[in-house]
Amino acid sequence: MAVHAVCETTNLRAVHYAERIWDAVSDVDIDNGTLGYLDGVSVEGGVIYNFKAGTMDGKAPVLVHMPEWTEDTSNRLNQRKDKFVNVAGVPFRAFTLAEGDEFALSAEGFVGTPEIDKYVSINADGKLAVADAPVEGAVMVGKIMRKRQIGSTLVTGVRTYGYARVMYTVKVETLA
Repeated sequence: MAVHAVCETTNLRAVHYAERIWDAVSDVDIDNGTLGYLDGVSVEGGVIYNFKAGTMDGKAPVLVHMPEWTEDTSNRLNQRKDKFVNVAGVPFRAFTLAEGDEFALSAEGFVGTPEIDKYVSINADGKLAVADAPVEGAVMVGKIMRKRQIGSTLVTGVRTYGYARVMYTVKVETLA
């Protein structure tokens, strides 16, 4: 099974200051932590917007994050953050980013090797491209501030229990 990006949105203005959290839908499967923009409503007169990965001049960047939980508890994999994907055609949450926002992503959400004090910008696939210096003209420039681990594992002779993920906290430095 594929491992998907894990995302945390604890320090976003949209979370703490009651900024707008959008309902969006995509025509392809989307990982949590994918960045992109909203491209009009999906149905005339509706409130669900079309999400496009990547960037477009004049469009505010948004971060996809839907709680990694499902009502179906019959399968343990349904509750794993790294096995969760936002299915095409099913609405999900998108958070508008603001300068100073912080969010955390696992390594699957980056292109390149994430390291503390490196800079990131949004690439065409909606992942964060890692660079040594800020990218000129980027819609969003962020900096990797911290690295930490979530979860843990317990290994026995029979199987491995649990899972661990390394998370990298990105602070939004500038927006175009």
